[in-house]
Amino acid sequence: MQNTKHSSFSAVEILPGTTMQEYLDELRIRHPRLYERLDLARLDPTQLARIYEALDCFASPFDTKEHGGRGDAYRSTQLKHPLVRARGISNLCQLAIPGDSSPARSFLLDALGGNGTMTRAMRLLQAATGPAIFTGDVAAPMIADALAQGLPAVRQSTQRWLFRDAALDGVIFAYGTHHIPVDERPQAMAEAHRVLRPGGQIVVHDFEEGSTTARWYSEALDRYTYTGHKHEHFLREEMHELLSGAGFHDVRVRYLYDPCVVDADSPAAARRGVINYMYDLFALAKLVPPDALDDEDSWMIVDEVVRRYATFGPEERARLGAQVAELTVRPAGRGFRAELPRVALVATATR
Repeated sequence: MQNTKHSSFSAVEILPGTTMQEYLDELRIRHPRLYERLDLARLDPTQLARIYEALDCFASPFDTKEHGGRGDAYRSTQLKHPLVRARGISNLCQLAIPGDSSPARSFLLDALGGNGTMTRAMRLLQAATGPAIFTGDVAAPMIADALAQGLPAVRQSTQRWLFRDAALDGVIFAYGTHHIPVDERPQAMAEAHRVLRPGGQIVVHDFEEGSTTARWYSEALDRYTYTGHKHEHFLREEMHELLSGAGFHDVRVRYLYDPCVVDADSPAAARRGVINYMYDLFALAKLVPPDALDDEDSWMIVDEVVRRYATFGPEERARLGAQVAELTVRPAGRGFRAELPRVALVATATR
């Protein structure tokens, strides 16, 4: 990376109360592997200032509660429970590692990484043998939280990334790809193509438009959260066309089983754990106020809604490959495991 000691970077605020120069100085010391893969020379300070000013003006559902978002609940829930989505996260990371590399030698970008859940989960699952994962996101509170945890993270727009050309082995778009506006999706894929090395892998994950899992977002979240949820999910054809149009080859679109799993000492605790996780993660406060969850009748309302959007009919289950048809609790080791089925649509391709 070149020209980071530019006086004008001190006038660019990347996070509230943090200038770009302060961020870079800290990154150089604490996260050198991320630092050396950035290329700010391609974006002058004036451009950067405009980008972050635009991001700060954008009303994100993942902003703080103080600013009308549900990001506080999202961040705190993922910090407490980083392994609930471990099965899907692990599979996505595996798909993002090029065939000519190994996990321990691979550098991946979690492009919509929030406050670093994917990084934390993979460190717990694979420790030193797993890939190096950099967290990217547009929301300032998310990146500030990831950095506060000591995770390598960068705030950037979906259309203009700070990475240099051919800097990464893999890029993952997951757990929020539908938040990218439709007209911005081609540019996001083009940026991924630019920053991947030849042979690098891209993975695009979302829940297929019209599927039971996608309707959890478009119906339940839109109705029961204070932020609403007006976003277009993906179709198979769109994923294929986006990646082909960006210059990727060997494009493949498939279904991936991506459940939420909670272990506990009893069947009731396991079931309550996964239902509470869904309530907390998505901030379903319009369905039942948080202070009413201790009431059994109120909690059963949440249970019914969550189960409704995690129940697959025979045809959909067979088509999507859902391993269980509904919320299931069964013995696991010395305790019990609650498994809430979800199925994602995932596209992979090679740079």
